[in-house]
Amino acid sequence: MRPTLLFAAVVSFLSVTLAAHAGRLDLAVIQYTDARDLDAIAQALQGVDLMKITDSDRVESNLPALHAGWVVFNQSLAVAAGSNFANSTRLGNQRADVSGTVSGSNVSVEITILEGVKVGLRKYRQSNYAGSGSVAGGVPRIIAIRQSKGKTQTAIKGRATIQEYNYTTLIVARYVP
Repeated sequence: MRPTLLFAAVVSFLSVTLAAHAGRLDLAVIQYTDARDLDAIAQALQGVDLMKITDSDRVESNLPALHAGWVVFNQSLAVAAGSNFANSTRLGNQRADVSGTVSGSNVSVEITILEGVKVGLRKYRQSNYAGSGSVAGGVPRIIAIRQSKGKTQTAIKGRATIQEYNYTTLIVARYVP
């Protein structure tokens, strides 16, 4: 057997072996444009498949607690328990870097989304999301909450208006060993 063919067979065997022992980590960043009852969202998440409801730009669920959510990011990763993970994804004009650890029933994750191109004078926007928490039981759980409330001023044709905003951003994770 030639060395390159043997090497390819060993790499293939190792990747299949590691994939067999790896669990699946589903991650999603969901944003709402209003204040939300987090207990109601946590209850609603107990009976849904996280990857199905976050498969488009909007949360797709008939449960009232989950309605009107924007999906900022979602991804499913193969991760072995007790290990670190990192992944980078590019979709159109966005790049998402995900890193973290899974230890026992706890997960810690950092997600960085870069919109635009970071070259020369071109503009880009970077959003950072981080959270950690228990993902025991194999059901989606909220591991981070960010609530933003404030006012912003906009001017259209010389007329200034003040608008209030209230955002609720959640990181939801599910780990199945």
